[in-house]
Amino acid sequence: MFSVIAQIDRSSAEPIRSQIAEAFSLAIASGALAASSRLPSIRSLSARLGVSPATAAAAYDDLVARRLVVSRARSGFAVAGRRGADPSRTDSGEVQLSMNRIEPNLRLHPAAEFARVLALTAEDDPGAGGYEDYRGSIALRRALAELDRDDGIDSEPGSGMLVTAGAQQAISLLARTAGAGARVAIEDPTYPGARLAFRSAGAELVPIASDGDGPDPDDLDAACEGGRLDLFYCVPTYGNPGGRSWSPAARERVLRASAREGFTVVEDDYLGDLDYLGERLPRLAALAPSIPGSRVIRVRTFSKCLLPALRIAEVTADARTIETLLVMKSADDICGSALMQRSLACFLREGRYAAHLERVRPHYASVRKSLREALANSKSGLRFDDPPAGLCLLGSLEPGLDVASFVSGCGAEGILISSGPDFWNDRNDGAARFRIGFGNLEPGDVGRAVGGMERAAARARNGFFERSLL
Repeated sequence: MFSVIAQIDRSSAEPIRSQIAEAFSLAIASGALAASSRLPSIRSLSARLGVSPATAAAAYDDLVARRLVVSRARSGFAVAGRRGADPSRTDSGEVQLSMNRIEPNLRLHPAAEFARVLALTAEDDPGAGGYEDYRGSIALRRALAELDRDDGIDSEPGSGMLVTAGAQQAISLLARTAGAGARVAIEDPTYPGARLAFRSAGAELVPIASDGDGPDPDDLDAACEGGRLDLFYCVPTYGNPGGRSWSPAARERVLRASAREGFTVVEDDYLGDLDYLGERLPRLAALAPSIPGSRVIRVRTFSKCLLPALRIAEVTADARTIETLLVMKSADDICGSALMQRSLACFLREGRYAAHLERVRPHYASVRKSLREALANSKSGLRFDDPPAGLCLLGSLEPGLDVASFVSGCGAEGILISSGPDFWNDRNDGAARFRIGFGNLEPGDVGRAVGGMERAAARARNGFFERSLL
């Protein structure tokens, strides 16, 4: 039976251990493998599939990390048992699919592994329970500088880096530093939290239309001609809400405009580390030194690529900007968690983060593949952008359909999605759009998600025609 569940394609670029893990994941999701079912031993599975014991063990490790399988000291491996009442379940007992947020698959990400590092740090580091340096743990800043170097960024951990409580705090600090009256360009559509931060600080927002290639050059030129432009907040890699990335030409074009017009680019690098298609898209901060006069402030967070609970982000910039941000941050919380920051430093230094990314990338590639296939076969009339290599994408409703009714209908199906208008500077521009986040889905969830959206669209369509007849 298990050799039927897991079919190995040795010509595939996907690692064999990931193929095995995904096959078992689908079997568990579909009910083909019931809760508490015993799984073959590592030696038995390797013999049946013709793979090495190390490969079979690695596949089981992935499933254990995702909490789909449990490892028992004397009885080997088994499908995880059913849990008690779950508030995230629908009335029919199905697990609610939270596609209204861009979040990782927490069944796959290493909360337990990080907790063990946390415990060791608390035990071994006598200062872990105390106050941390205002700029952030120096051990963490050094580890982040090493990570930056792998991305071609020469960051300075002493005076050119600040650790914040997540990317939102970093964006809010930048907004308050720019101050009232600052002219800030933003992509349109974009992350609503950034728009809120800059508006709350009294900035004048200048929307720049953005498509699959990057910011519209004419819009950017017009923004510069309209007066002094102080900042350009952008998400060049796996943007929110469309998930699309700028082309290399667009990246260079924006940096040349920065050098020519004197504005600073705020690069929100919230997901670039995931890179599950191996695109190796260059960060703006890595390109800036080759374009004299261009200026980039980069924000990197670990919420999407590792664990949202960490609430740790890195800001890299010139020393003067970091000093200004530090003064602003001191009015908020002075210092962060020494225990959490030093544990992340250890996690990075020991190579655990790199290993985690290598382990999860095939999974996200598999989810994207399943989603592309399901959307290509959809006959609902809904239109979707091609799922990029991020964790979200935009969909469009047919003319006349109400997005609020559609979102509500999806909720009734146990599928939570985001309404489009929130992402546009002019809400009317997003009136027929919606965003889905697919990061926390298993491949086996994709069919249910697309089917639920199709049924919600059909109900919204029927309601529209009924109202039209009235």
